[in-house]
Parts: sequence; C-alpha cells; structure tokens
Amino acid sequence: MAVAAQKSIASLMRKTLDRQEATARINFRFKERQVEKIILRVVKDRNSVPYNELIKVLREYPLNDDNYKILIEDCLTCVMLLGREFKQFLALVCKVDWSGRSEECVELFGRFILNLVTAHTYHCPMVLANLVTQFKANGDNWDEHPPAESIKLWSNIHSLIAQIVATMPMTSDLLMQIVIEQFPYYKAGCFPNRAYIHNLIWMTKYLPSLREHIMTAIVIRMVEMDSNIVDRAKNKQPELMFEMETDEKDELAPTLDYCMLEMLRWLEDERDPVLFTICNVFERIVLPTHGIKHVQFLLLYATSISQACADRVLERLWAAAAGLQGGGAGAGAPATRRTAAAHLAGLLARAVRVPNTRLIHYLRNMSEWCHSYITATQETTSNDNTKVHGAFHAICHSIFYLVAFKHHHLFASKENVNFVESLNLPRLVTCSLNPLRTCPPQVTRGFASVTRSHQVVYCQAIIEKNSRVTLQASNVQEYDDWFPYDPYMLPVSGKMIWPLCVEYKDWGRDNEDETQYSGMKRKLEEDDDFLMTASPSQKLASSLSNCVSPGFRTSESVM
Repeated sequence: MAVAAQKSIASLMRKTLDRQEATARINFRFKERQVEKIILRVVKDRNSVPYNELIKVLREYPLNDDNYKILIEDCLTCVMLLGREFKQFLALVCKVDWSGRSEECVELFGRFILNLVTAHTYHCPMVLANLVTQFKANGDNWDEHPPAESIKLWSNIHSLIAQIVATMPMTSDLLMQIVIEQFPYYKAGCFPNRAYIHNLIWMTKYLPSLREHIMTAIVIRMVEMDSNIVDRAKNKQPELMFEMETDEKDELAPTLDYCMLEMLRWLEDERDPVLFTICNVFERIVLPTHGIKHVQFLLLYATSISQACADRVLERLWAAAAGLQGGGAGAGAPATRRTAAAHLAGLLARAVRVPNTRLIHYLRNMSEWCHSYITATQETTSNDNTKVHGAFHAICHSIFYLVAFKHHHLFASKENVNFVESLNLPRLVTCSLNPLRTCPPQVTRGFASVTRSHQVVYCQAIIEKNSRVTLQASNVQEYDDWFPYDPYMLPVSGKMIWPLCVEYKDWGRDNEDETQYSGMKRKLEEDDDFLMTASPSQKLASSLSNCVSPGFRTSESVM
C-alpha cells in the first residue's frame, strides 16, 4: 500500500510540474534587448550561464510573433558579434518556424540572414542547409497543385535563397552541394520526395545556371527508385505477390509515379531549354543504366513534344550503338552500345510522334552497318562470339524487333515491301555470327512469323538448329530480354505517357481491337475492386510480373 501511495504521489507531482512547465511556455516573454545583452555578456565577460538558458528556451519553448521579433531584432543589432562560437545558437534561430509567420517577421528574418552571411560567410553552409531542409517536411500528397499554405511557405524560402545567391554568387556551387546532400532517402515516402523535387524544379526558374545539375540530381535519385522497384518485382515469390510485409511502410511505386509526374510537367511547361537538358542528362545517367522500367520514358516524352529533340536523340543513340562517337567503329563500352541500340529501337517502335521516315532511315543505317560488319568479320570461325560481337548482335536484334513491331507500316505497300527486301535480311539471319541465337525468343517468334508470312525470310531452320544447340549445351542460354520502352505501368504519370506510345498488335490479329495500352487502361479504370483494395506497389508488382517483353503476346504461339 505504501509503495502504491508513493507512486500516486510521484505521478501527481509529475503532472503538476508538467502543467507548470506548459504554463511557463505559454506565458514566456522576451524583454526588449534581453537577447542582445546575453550575447554581449558572452563576448565581453565570457559569462555563458544566461546563454545556456537561452539555448534551452529556443529548444523547448515555442515563440509567438512578439517574442520572435525581439529575438531577430536583437540578433540583427549585434550581427557582427555572432562569430563561430555562436554556431549552436544560430542553428536554433534558423530552425525556429519563420516562413509561416507575418510578412513583417518574414522580412525581418530575411534581413538578418542576409546580414549574417555577408558578415560571416562561414555561416552560409548552415543557413542554406536549414533552408533547403524545409523543402522535405512531411505532409499530405496533392493532386493537381500543392496546397496554398505550402506554396506560401516555399515561396518565402525560395525568395530568401534567391537573395542570398544574388548577394553572393559564389554560393551557387555550395547550394548545389547541399541540395544533393539533403535529398530525401528514397524510402522516405511520397510527399517528402515529391515536395523536394517540386521545389528543386522551382529553384531552376530563378537559378537557370543550376538547371542541368539539379536535373541530374533528380534523375539519379529516380533511377535509384526505379532499380529498387524492378529488384523487388523480380525477388517477390509469385504466391506472395499480393502480400505486403507488415513492417514495410514505404511505397516506392507511388513515390516514383508522382516524381515522374513532376518531371513530365516540367518538360511540358518549359519545353526547349529543359528538353535539351534532359537529353544531356539521359546520355550521362540513364543510357549506361540497364534494366530500369520507367525513368527513360522522360526521354520518350521529350522526343514526342519536340521534333528537334527527337532528331538529336535518335542521332546520338545511333552514334553510340554503332561506335561512331570517336575512336572508330569499335569505340564505346560494349554494354553502353547494346543499351543504346535497345533505346533506339524502343523509341522508333513506341514513340507515336517519331515519323516513319525516321524508322526507314535508321533501319537502312542499321542494316548497312551490320552487312559491313559481316563482311569485315567473314573469316571468323568462332561460334562463341556474343561478347566479342555484342554490338552486332544488339543492332541485329533491334532490326528484328522493329520489323516485327512495325510490320503494319513496313508491309503496308509494295514500295515498303521492296524496302524491307533491300535490307537483305536473309544474310543477317544466316551469317556465321548467328544473331538469332542470342535474340530474345519472343522477338525471334514475332520476326520469323512476320517475315515468313510476307515471304521475306525463312528462319525456322535456323531457329530449330539453335534450339538443338541450346539443349546440348552445358550452360543455359541467357537472353537480354530488356526492352526499355515496354508498356509503362505507373498509373498517375501514365496518363501523360500512354497517349504518346504506339500499341503493339500481333500481325495475325488485325481484327482484335484491344491492345496493350487499351487493355491496361481498361483494367485500371474498370477493375474497381482491385483498385480499391490493392496498394500501388501491389498493382505495380502484378503488372511487372505479368507483362511480357517487349509487348509481344506469347500466350499463343504465332509460329
């Protein structure tokens, strides 16, 4: 009983003390010039007792506008005294909420910060870091536009950053470093990542010199998200595909979806300057990356809204695939050349607004390059040549892919059929390098069916021979079945992507109206039960597991 009574008394005392502390916080008032005197006592008398109490107040007590004005006015009065020893104090001052206060308080804080960083440049990293950090605060995701309250807060922060860079132009490099360091963790959730990207895009409007650096930082993070989504889809067991781990709270799929939406709107809003920037970023970041499913659609979008951008991209992809970027025909990393060939074929096949004249042009270039390559290596007797002749195989696969995918155009008229025959496809198929041996099976089936139907090439004997060799081989043949512009699966940003993508139709199913994208959109719109009960990551995992690259239907043999 005595112990219980003691616990009861201790609990009452704790509650009393808590109420007293709460009352003290509410009734707390700074006196005029009180903060200034505390700072002077530290500088002149080395008396840190009141200073330590001030630090505690800033950590624990919320400040109303009156207290905040006294604090900042006193700091402004003695700004020249705020050297390195006041780093802790200044960090707490910068963390006090200011962007949501009255215009007078916002203007006062801005004057103080500008005076501080010009008087003591070594405080600039801390100040900028505190400003940038506020772009990734928690909140609720938005649909069309961020809430007006958030816009107001972010506007005040951007205004101050712009003033700092205008006053001290050399801080732009420091700002870019901080932007990269402060980028939210990709598992932090949808709102922090989307809000941060939204504000980085905003930053480029008043700091255009940082546009490419900022876009690079954004794309790198989105590629990281994309890679993790693909890895999760591959590693999930089929029976667990619709089960979520109880401790997994992050949702990468919707995060990447809304980040893609922000980037697509940026490309749409600013057009030319941003379109050519995304081309540069693509060449450096996305092109060397193999296996991702979504980020590269930024390039498809860019090429769809600018013909000049499309011509530049296609030309550079062909130069990379063919090894024409300096150093002769063998230049370029083999993996990058294969990836460039895959992107080139994907854009020519999928992009609605890439005209068929470009398709004819690049098919001719690819076939001429391949025939020249065969002639140069006709003395080769080795059959195990996938690594040595990887670029040749990749470009041949691109030709096979395009013939199968674009058969409706390529065989639509006698003139077009004559063009296909001029490519001399039988020589590619029957050469000693045997590109069909390493071609993904679904592409091989589609290409063989189309060309046999139109009596252009007969591949069946080669396919059967390759199958026998594969069965007899000690190691199983692994195909590079990644097609970068396979159907786009993210539902929100997909509304901007889908109208720009060509839908694949089997050559033997001309009477079938439903195609990949129409079927996908129908399921997203009509399957209400699934949309209501499944999380975005579940829907994405299902779509990734059920999608057959590169859009060819393989449920029925087209042979």
